[in-house]
Amino acid sequence: MPDKVMKFIESLDDKTRARLKKKLAELKQNPYTVSGVKKMNGTDHTYRLRIGKIRIIYTIDIRNVIEIVDIDYRGNIY
Repeated sequence: MPDKVMKFIESLDDKTRARLKKKLAELKQNPYTVSGVKKMNGTDHTYRLRIGKIRIIYTIDIRNVIEIVDIDYRGNIY
């Protein structure tokens, strides 16, 4: 994960960080069927995951490897 993503996660309160980690674990199991996932417009392999006001932008390559591109609050990420 990029340093920006790690800093954002560390800045969250414990309850929100726990929710985020739980969703990331679900995402790792099956990146297509987690609730709150939508495909980004105009891209082939980029998705976003919504967790309350937080958005996670990630890509999935041909081998189903997930790469977190960015995590931030809704107003800062789009």
